Parts: sequence; structure tokens; C-alpha cells
Amino acid sequence: MKKKWISVILAAVMGMTAVGCGAAGETADANSETADANSETALDENVKATLTYWDYSANADLESNVILKTAIEKFNEKYPNVTIEVSGKGRPEQLYDALSIAFSADNGPDMFWANVGEVVSTYVNNGKVLELSDFAQENNWSDIFYASALSNQETLFSGIYALPKTQKICGIFYRKDLYEKYGFSVPKNMDEFLEQCKVLQADGIIPIGNAGKWAACTNRWFDGFLEINGGSEVHNQLLRGETSINCDVVVQSFYDLQNLSGYFQEGHLSNEETEVNLQLFQGQMCFTYDGTWEVDCITDAGLSTDDFGFFSFPSSEMPRANSYGDGIFVNASSENQELIMEFLKCYQDLECYQQAFEQTGQVTVARVDAIDESKLSSLNREILDCMNTESGSYMPSNEMAWPAELTDCLLETIDQIVLKEITPEDAAAKLDAKASEIGFYR
Repeated sequence: MKKKWISVILAAVMGMTAVGCGAAGETADANSETADANSETALDENVKATLTYWDYSANADLESNVILKTAIEKFNEKYPNVTIEVSGKGRPEQLYDALSIAFSADNGPDMFWANVGEVVSTYVNNGKVLELSDFAQENNWSDIFYASALSNQETLFSGIYALPKTQKICGIFYRKDLYEKYGFSVPKNMDEFLEQCKVLQADGIIPIGNAGKWAACTNRWFDGFLEINGGSEVHNQLLRGETSINCDVVVQSFYDLQNLSGYFQEGHLSNEETEVNLQLFQGQMCFTYDGTWEVDCITDAGLSTDDFGFFSFPSSEMPRANSYGDGIFVNASSENQELIMEFLKCYQDLECYQQAFEQTGQVTVARVDAIDESKLSSLNREILDCMNTESGSYMPSNEMAWPAELTDCLLETIDQIVLKEITPEDAAAKLDAKASEIGFYR
């Protein structure tokens, strides 16, 4: 950013000098000195300004959002006359609505929180948010943040646009007592996983708990089958709209999902996560495919996390992580970009993320070096290992990689597939038609 300001100043000086000598030259020198003074003022520690920051309401509570609280404190130590005005905008979807209205009127906040996903793609494509790729490189983000926190942005945006805050991973939680009872080990592929499900079901144990009331939960399995049937290259192409959804990979993945649903609990399409956890925690089922928040569900139920294990969807011996995250975006039209960059430097500070780790004890803080592994339970260590896999990661298709209209169609289709109301061939054609209708394909 500093280079941009210097370039503007130099261009102004050269333009004035080209007018001629004498008085014009003196005017150019005076303007140059004024510009230099203004440039210094922009970074003066006594500068007075207000930076607006929007988040959803729960995150706007600084007592719970310790990363933001610590960053503001650090920033105000250096810039005591700059106010960070934090505004809560309700639930995340209400925040997104508010952002849409504000940016359509060119009145967006200086900074805002959002999931790194399709929800902000319009802002990226229309130049509404600032690209941070150079800033990321200058501040060594690739060394301090989860690789997936950056690679997901590259996949979706072809650049870095958000300072990572948290990074989550979805995977399969299982009961260790049932694994010990049946002599199971972590499956290396889907065939081994299905064999374990078969053994459990034959002995009266529900293999898989699926919170099917929310089709997004069922969709996690579909995404995993895309990884198996298409490999990482085709899977990424499907996420980015670079190949037709009406293809053999998608059709086969729908067939695989139909077959797998035979191992779900009865009535799963009406079950929420709490109902699944009740049966899981009582030992009536072995597996559930969920996110890192399941760790809190286990402890909140008064159970030990040491009684549960975790592994990534078994697409191969070295599966990619199913990972997504969130972060801080910057308004490209803000008049305070120099100050914003100073704030981001405070926000990315190791202490901010360490404070968050100490508060939560979870591995979801995006800055990897903030995590004290000696304080992790065995379950969180397994989650951390899956997050750090060298094979990389992929984004969930629904909500993150695919736009809202296509996501709605996908989730409706997922339920129809499980109920066998439509064929996998018809499902792939249906999604392809919606993708074409909304201009999803690149």
C-alpha cells in the first residue's frame, strides 16, 4: 500500500515539473512538500479517524471475540485517536444482507467479517474489496496460517482477499469404545469404511448418525464422493464451475450417496444435530460427519473427548481436508486504507490468536503457531493432524464454493436422491440446468 501512495506522489510531482521552470517549478516543489507532509500525516500516530467494522452480533461482543478485542487494544496503543467502530448486524445472513445494501450504495464499512466463500465473490469480482495478496506475502501469511485458509481463497477468488480468523474442518467423529470392541482401525479408503458400517449394522449398532433435517449435513458425504470419483483436479473444477455438473463423476457420486444412506439412522431426514448426538453419546451409533464444533458438543454433554476419535473422509490413504474458514475483508473504496493496513498488522499479531486459543482451547484459530499442542486433547490433536495434511484441502460445495441459487438447488436435490425420488442422472441434469441458467460456468 505504501508503494501505491509513493507512486501517486511521484506521478504528481513529475506532472507538475513538466509544466516548466521558474514559478511552475517552485509550485511543483511546494506541492511535492505538501504531498510528502500529507503522506506522513496518514501514518502519524496522532491522526484522528474512525474505522468502521461490521460483524454478526455474537462476534461483535469483544469479550467473546478476543482476537478482535486484542487487535483493537494493540492498534490503539499506537493510534490512540483512531476509533474502531464495531457494529453487530444480527445473524450472519442478516450481516450479508446489510453488506449487500451498503455496497450497492457505495457505502460499505471500512472492514467486515465474512465467511471465505461465494457470499463475497460478487464483491471480489466487482472490485469492492481490496486484494491482499501482496500484503499477505510481505507478512509471511503462508508461514503462519493454515494452508487451507489461503488455498481456499486462491481456488475461489484467484487471490488473497481476507485476513484469516478461524479455519474449520469437517470430518468423521467415531466412538473409540466401539472401535476397540470390533477391532477396527481408521479406514484407509471407502471400501474399508463401508465394511465397518456393515459389521456394525449386522450387530444392531447404527453405523452413521446423519442430521438429515439439514441437507447440508448429508451433502458432506456427497462432496467426499466427488473427491473419490473425480480426484482433486475434477473436484476443484466442479467447485469452480470449470466443467459441467452433468458428468459421470457427479452421477456416480449420487449413486454412492444413495447406497451409503442405507447406513444412516431411521428417520434421519427429520433429525437435527442434537438428536444425532444424543444417540451417539449413548453409544447407539458409531459415526457422525460433523465439524470441529462437535468437540464442544462432547464436552458440553459432560463426556470426555478422549473417548472419541476423528478422521477425514476416507477418499484415499492421504485424503484432503474438507475445510472452510472466515476472515476480515477490506473495502477497496475506503479513504483510510493506510490505517486499515496498520490495523491488520495488529490483528495478525501472534498474541491475538494465542489469546483466542487460550480462551477456547480449540484448533480452529487460523494462526497455526498460536496453538499449544501440549494443551490439546487426543481428539484435538487428531483434528489438527487432519487440518495440516500435506495433501491439501477442498471447500464444501454448498454455501462456500457454489452461489446461493445453485446451493438451494443442490440441497433440494440431495434430499430427493436420498429418498430416491429422482435418479442420479436426473439429479446431475437438474443441477447442470440451474448452473447454466444462473451463469455459474466459467
